Amino acid sequence: MTTATSWRLQGDILEVCSCNVTCPCNFGGDPTRSPCDAVWGLRIQQGNYGSTRLNNLNVVLYFRIPGKVMEGNWTLGAYLDQRANQQQMEALGNILGGKAGGMFAALGGLIGKALPPKQAPIRFETVNGEHRVTVPGLIEAGSERIPNPMPGQPPMDSKVTGLMVPIFGGSSNIRRSTAVKATDPNLRFEYSGRSSVTGQFDLKGP
Repeated sequence: MTTATSWRLQGDILEVCSCNVTCPCNFGGDPTRSPCDAVWGLRIQQGNYGSTRLNNLNVVLYFRIPGKVMEGNWTLGAYLDQRANQQQMEALGNILGGKAGGMFAALGGLIGKALPPKQAPIRFETVNGEHRVTVPGLIEAGSERIPNPMPGQPPMDSKVTGLMVPIFGGSSNIRRSTAVKATDPNLRFEYSGRSSVTGQFDLKGP
């Protein structure tokens, strides 16, 4: 009998998508527009797949949801940190591809078209609490606080818990995007001023 490899990933996440602020999918609803285009930027602070360490690596997932979220048929692609060695690449591939169980295995049932993963330089920067993720020439995504509609008030800093999307753990920050742009040959989109959520993730399997 083969024993499944245990794994855990912890770190920071930036989500940006084409929905209006804030994305109803995170609360069990449907996208405000179809298709819904989105980017998840993950900065792994601590991680392992068995004895393979995954600390300080970045991952970007980009996807298109053609209609209602749970009806599936998503198109999904991934960029993996160019600093990852072959062993780390295989570990991330097993986790993100759903072979290692956990959240990504459940997500796999919604994927209609999986684009081949690519290794690329990924920058995940945080300035004044706001995130920016860049894959040069391929992905740009960033967050900012939502301007307060009340005159003279500072930008909003809304927080929520218990989001439907299981990648978010604990308290998450409701934001809007400064930009979200994908120029991958297989999937292209560009928006600004749309939904964004930032927070932390703590995922494990199997």
